[in-house]
Amino acid sequence: MKGKLLPLTAVVLLSATFTSLLKAQEYQPMPVQSGFNADVIANGVGPSASSTNNDVDGVDYAFISRDFQLTAASTPLTYGLPVNGIINSAVASTAGLSYQMASYSSNNTLRLENTNDNGTLIFTTPLQAINLYMMATGGSGACTVDVDVNFTDNTSQTFTGLSISDWYYGSNFAIQGIGRINLTNDNLESGYGTDPRLYQIPLAIDAANQSKSVKSVTITKTGTGGIPNIFAFSADAYNPCPTPTNITSTTTMDTATLSWTAPASAPSSGYQYYYSTSPTAPTATTPPTGNVTSGTSVTLNNLTTGQTYYFWVRSNCGGSSQSFWKMKEFTPGQISTTYNLGDINTQFDNSGVTTTSTTNCAGSVTINVPAGYKIASTSVSYKMSTQSNGWMSEQRSLLVCSSNGNTEASVTSGSGSTTGTYSYNRTGLTLANDLTGAVNFELRAWRTYGGSDCSVDYNKVDNDTFTVTVTLQPLALATNEVTAKEKERIAYPNPFIDTLHIEKAENVKKAVVTDLTGITVKTVENPSSSLFLGELKSGMYILTLTMKDGSVKSMKTIKR
Repeated sequence: MKGKLLPLTAVVLLSATFTSLLKAQEYQPMPVQSGFNADVIANGVGPSASSTNNDVDGVDYAFISRDFQLTAASTPLTYGLPVNGIINSAVASTAGLSYQMASYSSNNTLRLENTNDNGTLIFTTPLQAINLYMMATGGSGACTVDVDVNFTDNTSQTFTGLSISDWYYGSNFAIQGIGRINLTNDNLESGYGTDPRLYQIPLAIDAANQSKSVKSVTITKTGTGGIPNIFAFSADAYNPCPTPTNITSTTTMDTATLSWTAPASAPSSGYQYYYSTSPTAPTATTPPTGNVTSGTSVTLNNLTTGQTYYFWVRSNCGGSSQSFWKMKEFTPGQISTTYNLGDINTQFDNSGVTTTSTTNCAGSVTINVPAGYKIASTSVSYKMSTQSNGWMSEQRSLLVCSSNGNTEASVTSGSGSTTGTYSYNRTGLTLANDLTGAVNFELRAWRTYGGSDCSVDYNKVDNDTFTVTVTLQPLALATNEVTAKEKERIAYPNPFIDTLHIEKAENVKKAVVTDLTGITVKTVENPSSSLFLGELKSGMYILTLTMKDGSVKSMKTIKR
């Protein structure tokens, strides 16, 4: 017997709802509230064993954060996991997808060493999802897991036999070239710019479950093989209030204008925004910093030069209906320049290039540092493409500051025995630190196969992709510029444990704490006499006080 047809209006309504669902897909990180059982990421200052409680692979190797230093005087790393824990996925098919890792100072992975070991990760905020994406890696070999996706109605969807690649050489990685450390002797390995890796594993939610909110996942190791390490999840989520997109920032030394693109259906009550120096994302109930009732931009003032900020914006559809937060990271006091004189040739060299190797065909750019500022750090990005039958694994490259002769600590290699385009991004470089005025950089590029001397055949650096960005800091932060009067005691005790006590705090307009690389780690307006710094890692810092009379006082201080 044929069933009854739905009324035409109901069919139209269902169709509209389904169309809305498809158009409103949105990549959202899913922070984990609980369930991690191991800390496998060395961070901060001190032996790696002091900031971890386990390894990734069962043979004493762990990941590292870019802020890891064996001692306060150690050379800063040019590789490692991002300090803020935000991983922007390198998988091309999910452009815009990112993950938020757990704190590197606590358990940050679900580590499943033995067959049938399992654990449950509970998400901070349940979300309806069309797809889930798991970021994981296998230590000491590829491995397999079963995943139960648990919904708030207490039903589940099971995925069996999911393969996780070994942390070296695998494909479909979210991030690569993050290095590792031996916990027994603190020996560092850079992975040659391409290893180790964290992989993205997709989980397609059944249509019948897409209207349910995902509250947790239970993961079980199956079979033998390596050790699964699960670090984070993201979702292709749904929200009936559409999200703004394409956030951009334009900065000066102490201001930033954030702009975004309105969704196809503009929100009835404008937008809400939130910004902070912490990468911790606001939740649905976090009070916004401000509102934008007309237009699609906002200007933030009185920002700190060189400080990294995190800005979120969401649509306000009225009442209790708001979209997901969308984030943009920015730093006031950054200057970029891009090479645009054509593709950069590579030079043939199969003898093994080093940081002292030169080429006859480097691409050069100049950055003009404004008066009163100096360079605090440098980042570089570019793309290299194969030609003819060249391979990406045959690419070699090195950034040089030709103003002082400094180079990166190591040559970067491509990966993949195939043709294609390989993207390179390195941040936190110190090769140009403290330079002022016109500062020159050159990118040296080589190939290990094909032809002779310089050519764009086989491999090349693509035009309009070689970009150098410098983060600046005021020269006033340099300790050798502090006058004898300013060297009087301005805070005590020194060294301190958690709290610095400021002398005559009633005369202080702003207190700024920077690390020895010039990066601002804390700013307090109109501080009280007690400045709490318990969240900082042990090491040396510079405290700079801007007084209400316009003068500046600085001192070095040590946190134990």
